[in-house]
Amino acid sequence: MSIVSWPKLLEKLLASHELSSVEAKALMNAWLDNELLPVQTGAFLTALRAKQVTGLELSTMAEVLREACSFSFSGSDVFMVDTCGTGGDGADTFNISTAVAFVAASCGVTIAKHGNRSASGKVGSADVLEGLGLKLNAPFQVVSDAIERTKVTFLFAPVWHSSLVNLAPLRKSLGVRTIFNLLGPLVNPFRPKAQVLGVAKPELLDPMAEALKNLGLERAVVVHGAGGLDEASLEGINQVRFLENGQISSDVLDIKELGLSPASNNSLKGGSLSMNKEILMSVLQGKGTQAQTEVVALNSALVLWASGIEVDLTQGIKMALKTIEISKPWDKFNELKNFLS
Repeated sequence: MSIVSWPKLLEKLLASHELSSVEAKALMNAWLDNELLPVQTGAFLTALRAKQVTGLELSTMAEVLREACSFSFSGSDVFMVDTCGTGGDGADTFNISTAVAFVAASCGVTIAKHGNRSASGKVGSADVLEGLGLKLNAPFQVVSDAIERTKVTFLFAPVWHSSLVNLAPLRKSLGVRTIFNLLGPLVNPFRPKAQVLGVAKPELLDPMAEALKNLGLERAVVVHGAGGLDEASLEGINQVRFLENGQISSDVLDIKELGLSPASNNSLKGGSLSMNKEILMSVLQGKGTQAQTEVVALNSALVLWASGIEVDLTQGIKMALKTIEISKPWDKFNELKNFLS
């Protein structure tokens, strides 16, 4: 039984006050232990959304969820990078961050990609990878062993975070995005040391960067793309937060200065599962359109920066384009698919 008064905690949120780490931890534990009535949970989720969550609230709740995961990765000395973002930009693009995971892996980055089925978009990372034959429910140890064997793996969130199953129907019935959509990118069970995290709204840049800092990541990029994309975009100026050595800095990325051609976000549209599968396969094989290929190269360069492999973004883009040209990312995908099967 929690020592926290739920009515008082709700009043605090309704008054737009930040939860302390103790309060945020108590609330998440209450959700995991099924202590709250559905109406209470709905009220808390709504109040948190209206108030706008903070980095402290996010990192505290994320740590509780990480601890609740039923599997612990033993290779803590491995420098892994995640490319999971928040989604929710409504742009219905193809699966850019999924493509980025395999491009970056083919450039030498060790990738632990955390992902799920679609929440607000049409086709999520898990949907498209499953459609291309990737096994989502491989045993925990096999998914873990892939890190050493193939240098890339995919963690299907519901399998690893079974403690959240009870909340799924309520979250779906609310019909709006909640704090759990923001927590998803923060709860990778393998605890990667670096991440590139796209956000759909500029006001999420600072709290998400702060949360990554609080969670102890060594390097990270949080990006809000031009035109409202939750990836770095080719449409104009991208807003970025860089985390390095415990310090967060703000910057912008102008694609013209990086040698890329401007392109509308509409040129990155996906659609049905079959369409997204075709686009992802084409991009990984070096057969995508110029806009599809360059947006993946741009975001891959951010992953190369986060990994420390290439700190110059222009050179990172060139490295990504070169590996795409010779289909190495498609080979990497098949390597993982075969290992997990």
